[in-house]
Order: sequence, then C-alpha cells, then structure tokens
Amino acid sequence: MHRSGRLRLRPWLEEQIESGKYPGVTWLDQSAQIFQIPWRHAARHGWSIDQDATLFRSWAMHTGRYRLGRDKPDPKTWKANFRCALNSLTDVCELQDRSRKRGHLASRVYRMLPPTTPQTTPPRTRMHNTGRTDRFMQQIYHYGFMVNLSVSMDEGICYIM
Repeated sequence: MHRSGRLRLRPWLEEQIESGKYPGVTWLDQSAQIFQIPWRHAARHGWSIDQDATLFRSWAMHTGRYRLGRDKPDPKTWKANFRCALNSLTDVCELQDRSRKRGHLASRVYRMLPPTTPQTTPPRTRMHNTGRTDRFMQQIYHYGFMVNLSVSMDEGICYIM
C-alpha cells in the first residue's frame, strides 16, 4: 500500500510525459499510449546526470529513495529501481522492436495497455527455428505489438504472467 499523496508509477509517469519537463520523454503515439524514455548508458560519451538521469532521480525522490541535499546522488541505482518498477507493471510493456539499445539516441519504447485488460488472456506467441536444430526463437505479441523476443532450447509454449 502506498502513502497518501504518493502516486503509483503509471499515473506518475503519465504526468511526467504530459509535463514536458524531461527531454525525450514523450508520447510517440498518444492515442495508442506509446511513449519513449531516453535510455543512454552512463559510461558512454556525453552522458550527464543533469540531462540523462532527471526522470530516474525524480522517481527516486517521489518514492522517498532519494532526498535532495541529504543523500548521495546515485543515478545507477535510480535507473535500476525505475527499470524494475516499470518492468513490474502488468499494464505497461516494452516494445523491444522499437527501442534503441545503443548510441546517443538510445531509448526504450513502451505501451500503456488499457487498465481493464484482462490479465488472464495469454499473449499470442510465434515459434520458429533459428536455423540451428537445437534453438528456437520465440516472439511474444500482445495487442499486435512484439513485447518479448527470446531464444530457447525448448519449443514449448510460454505465457507472460
């Protein structure tokens, strides 16, 4: 249960996207609830705590994990905590085929699913041979968007819970 006055991640994130306070945190398709978050690697050239970690710092402050002026800045932990919180949401999924993993424009693209989405409906999966007889690639689609891609030794069926 959360403290009075503290928003949960999804409504908080919607407010941040709408605010325009964070460069690159924006709707790509608001009607489809698709948004992006810049996700530059801290070890890469040009990374700045004041430009690249502001959203993660704001979430840490909102949750009480970071107190400005009292705690030592820790952008690595802020980003990890934000990522874990975002990945734990059942009504937000990453569109991995639209995310950019490297470079100065690295970003992750997500889709907010309708809150009324029944969680018992398994996503559609596709399995096909990767060219090696002992490996299979699995693409998981939910509402027409690829949400996971994995390579497996097992051609069994997998569901997102």
